[in-house]
Amino acid sequence: MNEVDNLLNSAVLNKEVIGISALIYDEGSVIYKNSYGLRDRERKSPVETDTVWRIFSMTKPVTATIIMDLQEEKKLNLSDPVSLYIPEINNMKVAKIDKNGVIKFEPQNRAITLEDLMLHRSGMGYGIFGSENALTSIYENAELFYVVDKKSGVSESMEEKMTKLSKLPLLFQPGEAWYYSYSMDVLGRVAEVIEGKKLGEIMDERLFKPLGMKETSFGIKQEQQKRFASNYFKTKEGNFVLIEDGQNSPFSNPLNEFQSGGAGLVSTIDDFSIFAKLMLDGGVYKGHRVLDEKTVDLMMEDHMGQDKPYLIPWLGPDFMSGFGYGGSVQIDETTDQLARNGKSIGHWGWSGAAGTIFWVDRKNNSFGILMLQFLSDEDPKIHDEFRALAFNRTKNE
Repeated sequence: MNEVDNLLNSAVLNKEVIGISALIYDEGSVIYKNSYGLRDRERKSPVETDTVWRIFSMTKPVTATIIMDLQEEKKLNLSDPVSLYIPEINNMKVAKIDKNGVIKFEPQNRAITLEDLMLHRSGMGYGIFGSENALTSIYENAELFYVVDKKSGVSESMEEKMTKLSKLPLLFQPGEAWYYSYSMDVLGRVAEVIEGKKLGEIMDERLFKPLGMKETSFGIKQEQQKRFASNYFKTKEGNFVLIEDGQNSPFSNPLNEFQSGGAGLVSTIDDFSIFAKLMLDGGVYKGHRVLDEKTVDLMMEDHMGQDKPYLIPWLGPDFMSGFGYGGSVQIDETTDQLARNGKSIGHWGWSGAAGTIFWVDRKNNSFGILMLQFLSDEDPKIHDEFRALAFNRTKNE
């Protein structure tokens, strides 16, 4: 796998990344795993395979798995209205901006369902894309996605964040469009209401402990502290600015209440490979079944259809051709798509805000994971380069 080594090493040498780790699985075994660069530039600590990363939105497919597990047990149904579990969600009004820039409100045409949340068609916003307009600014100012609220300095529970959310407007009527949103966090709270436990405890019981995922959680354990990567922001000029010291992080706070079903987990590349293998093998790992194979098939199908507008251009058809439960699904192939980003039909996966990505390709019995740690206004180009190398390697062997 010299091509992958060259790609990762060049990315570090050319200062495209500070540190990086990659893993490729194909036809029954890990065929590539290596790391380059630094997990902590200031202390010159190297990336190793046991480096702990903020996986941010790669939490979403894990939460989706929990929700589907609860559905298999008939503790919920995706057709259920969200208000059955979180009544205050019914209070959210749909906001419209008229030609004069005035915001007007109207009631929901129908109730938001759990499936609407799963597919990001609930009408909820996020607040992580900057102030696109007056409505998205409202979400940005609500700071729903921060580990510690900037105004109060307090780590809020997901129950408290739902109260905040219920006072915000919907950006469109439920089911009307696709907009990447806070929806998976709401689903995480639904799981908490049903089980009467924190989401982290639910994930421990249903996934992490049975599968041996000892490094994945909503906070940094004492034994992980020295291995926790620092997080950076990459400017348009290509400079890396430290935004969160791995040795002085809110994730290390024992009072951390931020158990976000959309973005709160940390993990290692080996630990997350267990989850990827679970999904690759249809819901079973080393004899322990988490989901029925038919449920995994359902998660990896497109449930959006082609009639819903994608309201975030860079998360539109160029990024993904379909959307399943917990991640994007590739449902067609354009002439140059495989060469450009290494996606085949049925490819399912997602990414995290700090540059982490993973995919599961059941058609070719393979998966890949890439870990890095910086925020940026653009997706790192190494994503497509790594996927293409991995896909061509696994397909042609």
